[in-house]
Amino acid sequence: MPRSLRLLLCFPLLFGSAAAAGEAAAPPVEVLALFKDRALLRDATGEHLLKEGETSPLGVTLVEADATGARVRYRDRVHELTLSRHVSGRFEAAERQRVSINPDVHGQYRIRGAINGQFVNFLVDTGASVVAMSRRHAATLGIDPASGREGAVQTAQGVIRSHFVSLDEVTVGSITARNVQAAVIDGNYPVEILLGMSFLRNVGMEEAGGVLTLVQKH
Repeated sequence: MPRSLRLLLCFPLLFGSAAAAGEAAAPPVEVLALFKDRALLRDATGEHLLKEGETSPLGVTLVEADATGARVRYRDRVHELTLSRHVSGRFEAAERQRVSINPDVHGQYRIRGAINGQFVNFLVDTGASVVAMSRRHAATLGIDPASGREGAVQTAQGVIRSHFVSLDEVTVGSITARNVQAAVIDGNYPVEILLGMSFLRNVGMEEAGGVLTLVQKH
């Protein structure tokens, strides 16, 4: 298995800003991620991935969502929510989205993200040519390995059969790449989904003071 660069994400706090007519209270949620017809909201009860028409435990209903923002209904008022650019508690004024990642005590880095709108934990691996997952991961995500091209990958256990598929969306923080190639590997390897170069080539990578920053490319 190729030597890995392993990452632990300070998952960016992306606070929603609300605008609504009147003096109604802002909805008690913040927007962590946006997708077509879905949004990840966080409130006092935790994180909730809502589809349009669904309601959070605190009574916030997602009316509409896309990559630019979300409309929610709270206490009979409709509010417009957008992602801010707070990353690790700091405001990012740059136009391009940035995700800053801090290493853990072992120098490893992991990151919370999503594949086709479903949340996963990634292990960033610059030595992997593609996003890689086990058949167990694929089954959980509803990915059919048989839909892809059969091949093989080199791992620490030797050459193992795999299937190469295309993922509609891979999201890390506020950065989304589409049509990302992935390998579904027979057996239980890898234990964690590897975020390989088929995603990472879509971003710039900057490292300073032990912190890795992913920068969305135009």
